[in-house]
Amino acid sequence: MNKFYVFICLLVLALTANAEYAGPGFYRVHNVGSDRYICIKGTHYERTPRADAFWPCIKMLPAEELTYVSDPGTLIYIPGLDQTSLFAQGVDTYSLTGLYMDVTESSEMHDGMVTYLASTEYNNFRCQFRDEGKGLTAGSGDKPETRWWIEPVNEETLETSYFGVQPADENVKDVNGMYWTTLCCDFPVLIPAEGGVEGAYTVREVQQDEDGNYRALAVKIYGQGEIIPATTPVLIKCAAPTADGNKLLPTGEIANNRNFPLVKDLLMGNYFSNFINHNSLPNAASMGEYIPEQATAATAAYLALGVDDEGKVGFYPQAEGTYMKANTAWLSIDGMDMDGVTAVYLVENVESETQVVLGDVNGDGSLSISDAVALIDFLLNANGQKEEIEFNIDGADVNGDGRVSILDVTILIDILLESTH
Repeated sequence: MNKFYVFICLLVLALTANAEYAGPGFYRVHNVGSDRYICIKGTHYERTPRADAFWPCIKMLPAEELTYVSDPGTLIYIPGLDQTSLFAQGVDTYSLTGLYMDVTESSEMHDGMVTYLASTEYNNFRCQFRDEGKGLTAGSGDKPETRWWIEPVNEETLETSYFGVQPADENVKDVNGMYWTTLCCDFPVLIPAEGGVEGAYTVREVQQDEDGNYRALAVKIYGQGEIIPATTPVLIKCAAPTADGNKLLPTGEIANNRNFPLVKDLLMGNYFSNFINHNSLPNAASMGEYIPEQATAATAAYLALGVDDEGKVGFYPQAEGTYMKANTAWLSIDGMDMDGVTAVYLVENVESETQVVLGDVNGDGSLSISDAVALIDFLLNANGQKEEIEFNIDGADVNGDGRVSILDVTILIDILLESTH
């Protein structure tokens, strides 16, 4: 028997061995009858109050396509079971459909494990959510397709249930044999202390060398044992060519942030891209090409991670008329004097690694009222153009949530007031 198939089977069995809801947290939601997983894939499409409104925004992934496991859309944050919503990818099912779910424990066990029923109220009729080959739809009846396993994804499940990242391409490998990819997701991510992911990087500047080549200087900002804040676009340096060797863990609470692009150095990112017939219907051609509201069109100023014909890792333009890939980060050279540039090579800038002082907005190494003034000036700047003021983006993210907001101003002022007592 194929060893990979055996591995997948064992992995699925290990996952379902602990298929039970245990409070607010991250889960994979697994249909008993179809053996498929919920994957939130986009914002609403012709939003409707009907109970079948869920299928256009959710793709049901077969277990063997979970590709263990690199799609953040399969990591579902469930805050509770009564009048609840499934959160992922910067959106939630209620915001997409206008319908809440009620999740209850089923009287039926399956393979000795607890199963659940999910339902909604529509036109005074209780509809059960099911997966009968048409995606997530609603109807009546008690059958395996209406029952669900809820599988936790946390530190206790790291060996079998996790979030794995794959290199942008199997050839995106530097001279030291390390692979690179990019990531942008709506939940905080823990880099395990011992694992294939070496660290998360950002790009703060692009330089031109004496040969006229452009270089993106990658600076390490989060290492093993540290957390990448939600909604932060980053470069990921990893040791393995497959997701199962580069394990990460969702942690904390989901951000559910829909505002892009993010203000984070020269990297931008998003959650969604365009995709064809994602709704899982057997006759899905009528759906055509579906482009979520948050998809980002490729431009000459957005360069994606890849390799050239010589095997050089760097950032390169995407094909005209395409979209930037979902849950990735890219290098933005918008506003730079780099018209016509078709390659920016990636260089790890080890010497630039410094300890960030949270609240040090002006970058002078200490906290003072001038930092609060600089932060307020930045937030009031309608265009958010960093070059107009002295601004340290990492220091400005005072609460470490990956965003710069009025909350950071409040916290910084509290810190300054406490230091005066």
